[in-house]
Amino acid sequence: MKNFEELSSMWVTQPQKEQITADVLLKQVKKGTQSLQQKLLVSILMMAATFVFMIVLFLFFLFNSWLTYAGIFITMGTILIYAVLMYRDYRLIASHDPTVEVNIYLQKLKEYQKGRNRMNGKMLYVYSVLLSIGLGLFLIEILRSVPLLVEILAYFAFIGWMAFVTFYLRKKIIKTEQEKIGQVINRLERLKLQFKD
Repeated sequence: MKNFEELSSMWVTQPQKEQITADVLLKQVKKGTQSLQQKLLVSILMMAATFVFMIVLFLFFLFNSWLTYAGIFITMGTILIYAVLMYRDYRLIASHDPTVEVNIYLQKLKEYQKGRNRMNGKMLYVYSVLLSIGLGLFLIEILRSVPLLVEILAYFAFIGWMAFVTFYLRKKIIKTEQEKIGQVINRLERLKLQFKD
């Protein structure tokens, strides 16, 4: 009987789950989705600027090696494909208003999450490899005129940076993005449950 009383008192003292009003949840959802949209838009604009820079390199600079042009084309193609995929994701989450169509927006957000998981998986490794190849080919001619020691250091710095971004920084970015998406989905599901009640 003593154990039952202890258990009963523990159950009574358990903190009650805080009910958040629908307005607060909607504001949090809007803020979260706007943050995701803004991040995607900034990334797309940065890729577009890089793409334009690569076009300028191709059109206004004369290179001696075909490897340099191959590197430019590989880099441009990689950036273009990745930017198009990101724009598709941007349109997916920006196309509906979460405050008006909760069920539809929740479904779209789950599609976005699956798409981002796919992109952040093997697709990002393919992107990194192609970008590394393209930039590496570009660097061959650029570094040809520098002393051998500087050239070797530049290649090691390039390989180190690409490895750091691909294997370390990528994981942190993906984790942060998945947490944000998960929070927005959880809030939408809580909102959906409140509307049912």
